[in-house]
Amino acid sequence: MMKSIVLVLLLLNTAFSFSQSAEECYKSARKESASDNNKSALKWIDKAIAVDPNNEEYYDFKGLILTEQGESQKAYDAFSMGIAINPKASYIYLNRGNLFLGTMQFEDAVADFTQSSIVAETDSAKYSAIMNRAAAKLQIREFESAYEDLMKCYAFDSTDLGTLTNLGAVCDEIGRGDETLKYLLKAVEIDPSYYGAYGNIGFKYQEMGEYQKAIEYCDIVLKFSPDDPIGLSNRSYNKLMLGDAKGAMKDIEKSIKLYPLNSYAYKNRALIQLKNGDTEKACADLLMAIEKGFTETYGQEVNELIDKHCKH
Repeated sequence: MMKSIVLVLLLLNTAFSFSQSAEECYKSARKESASDNNKSALKWIDKAIAVDPNNEEYYDFKGLILTEQGESQKAYDAFSMGIAINPKASYIYLNRGNLFLGTMQFEDAVADFTQSSIVAETDSAKYSAIMNRAAAKLQIREFESAYEDLMKCYAFDSTDLGTLTNLGAVCDEIGRGDETLKYLLKAVEIDPSYYGAYGNIGFKYQEMGEYQKAIEYCDIVLKFSPDDPIGLSNRSYNKLMLGDAKGAMKDIEKSIKLYPLNSYAYKNRALIQLKNGDTEKACADLLMAIEKGFTETYGQEVNELIDKHCKH
C-alpha cells in the first residue's frame, strides 16, 4: 500500500506541476495579448495547449487571438476544438457566434448564440447570448423575432446598452418607429460616451430627412472614434443629400478602405457616382453591394437602382 500511495502522490505532484506550467503559459499569453502583441500571445497559448491539450479555455483564447488577426478558419477550428472538449462551455459558443457575425455567416451565428443561451451558467450569460442572437437576426431581416429576443433582454436588464441600441435599430422595421429614439436616448443618458447609440440616433434623423441633424450625430460618433467606418458611411450619405458630393466621396472612400465588407457603403458610393454622372462606376459599385450581401441584409433598394440605371 505504501508504494501505491507514494505512486499516487507522485502522479498528483506531476499533474500539479503539469497544470501549473500550462497556466503560466496561459497567463503569459494573456499578458502579451493585452499589450497588443498577438504574435507572441499565440506562441504562448500554443505552448499552454501543448502542455495541457484538454483545457477548453486555452482553445477559446486562441480563437479570440486568431479572430483579431483575421484568421477566420483557424479561429473557427480553435473554438470548435474547445467546444468538442466541453460542449457546455457557453462562452465558446458565444465567441464562435461572434466570429460568424464578423464573417457574415448569420444563420450559423444564430445557431451558436442559441446553444450558448441553452447551456449558459448564469442569467447574465444567457441574456448576453440572446442579445447577440437578436443582432444576428437583424442582419437576416428576422425583425419580429429579433424584437422578441430584445424584449426578453430588456425585461432582464432595462439598462443594458447593447439591448437599448439594438431595440433602437429594430423598432423602425416593425412599425414601432415612435419608440426608436426612446431607447437610443436612454442609452446615451446612461452612458454619454456610448457612441454606438449616437450613430443610430443619427440614422433615425437621416430616415426622417433631417440630414444636418443626422450629420451632427455622425460627428459625435467620429469624435469618439475617428475611424468608425459606419459613422463615415452614414455621414457621407447625409452630406450627399445636402449637396456636398465632394465631402461625401471623401468620407465614403475612407469608410470602404476601413471596412470593405460593408455592402451599404458601396450603395452610398454608387449614389455619389450617379450624382457625378459616372453611371459605369455607379453600376460597378451597385453590383459590388449585391456581392457583399446587401439584399439579404437591407432589402431590394440596390436591385431597384440597378434596374433603373444599369439595364440599358
